[in-house]
Amino acid sequence: MLKILINTAIGVILIFIWSRFVNLSQIFLILSSINLAYLGPIFIFLLISPIIRSVRLKIFLSNIKQIKLKDLIFLNGSAMILNFFIPIRAGEIAKGIFLHTEYKLALVKAIVWIFLDRFLDFLVVLFLTVILLSFGHFKLSETFQITVVTVFIVMLTITYLTVFQVKLAKKIIIFIKYLLIEKHIKIYFGRASLFILDSFSVLQRSPKDLSSMVGLSILAYICDAMVWYLCFIAIGFKQDFLKMFLGLLLSALTYLVPAAPGYIGSVEASGLLILSGIFGIAPNLSSAMTVLFHILSAIFVIIYGLISIFSLKINLRLILDKALKRK
Repeated sequence: MLKILINTAIGVILIFIWSRFVNLSQIFLILSSINLAYLGPIFIFLLISPIIRSVRLKIFLSNIKQIKLKDLIFLNGSAMILNFFIPIRAGEIAKGIFLHTEYKLALVKAIVWIFLDRFLDFLVVLFLTVILLSFGHFKLSETFQITVVTVFIVMLTITYLTVFQVKLAKKIIIFIKYLLIEKHIKIYFGRASLFILDSFSVLQRSPKDLSSMVGLSILAYICDAMVWYLCFIAIGFKQDFLKMFLGLLLSALTYLVPAAPGYIGSVEASGLLILSGIFGIAPNLSSAMTVLFHILSAIFVIIYGLISIFSLKINLRLILDKALKRK
C-alpha cells in the first residue's frame, strides 16, 4: 500500500509538472474536433495487440503446458485491468495464480515465466529501437543511442548465456558468488541465480518457436503504434508512422518507472517528453493526442478487463493478498 501511495504522489507531481508546460484550454479545443470515425479502428488495434500477445504466450508455454488460447486472451485482459488500477505488477501475479490453480503449474515458476514473457517484450523493444535509430531517420542524442545499444547488447548477452550456455553461466555465477563476502548473501545469490537459470530454460526452443515469438512481439508493437498514429489522425494532425513507432517504443521503456493507479501523470509526462522533447511536436498537440490515447486506453482496459475477470472467475481477493503481501 505504501508503494501505491508513493506512486500516486509521483503521478500527481507529474500531472502538475505537465500542466505547467501546456495550455489546457488549447488541448480541450483540439480534442473537441475529434473525428469519431477513427475511434472504431483505434479500439480494434487496442484489442488485436493483447490477442497477439496471448498467442505468443501460448507458444511461450507450449513446452510446459498446452493452455487454451481463449483463457490466455482473457488472462491478458485481467492482467491489464489489474496493472491499470494496481500498478505493482498485480496483473503478472494474477496470471501466475491462474496458471497455478487452473493448469497446476508451480506458482513461483509460473509467475517467473510470466515475467520472462514480459522480459521478451523488453528485448524486442530494445531491438526495434536500435533498428529504427540505425536508419538515421531520427536525430536523437548520441549518448542516448549508445545507451540503448549498450543495454540491448548486455541484455541479449545475458539471455544467450542463461538459455544456450548454461554451463558457462553457472561458472560465472560461482565466480561472482566467490567474490561476495557475507555468507547469507552468498547463499541467497546462489539459490536465486540457479532458480533463474532453471526458469530461463523455457526459452530453450527451436528457431521456429523463437522467431514466431519475436515476430508476434513485433506485430503487437506495430498495432500499438497504429493506435498512436490513428489518434493523431483523429485530432486532424497526421504524423509519420515510423516516428510514431519509435515514440511508442520509447514510451514502452518508461513503463519501467513506477506509475500511479491508472497511469495518471506518467502517460502525459512521457508523451510530452517523447513527442515534444524528442520529436519537436508542439506541446499542446502532443498532449492532446496523449490525453485522447489515455482516455481511449482506459475505456478499453476497463471493458476488456471486466469481461475477462468475469469470464475466468478470477479470485481478486487472493490476487490482492499476494500483490500486497498480506499472506
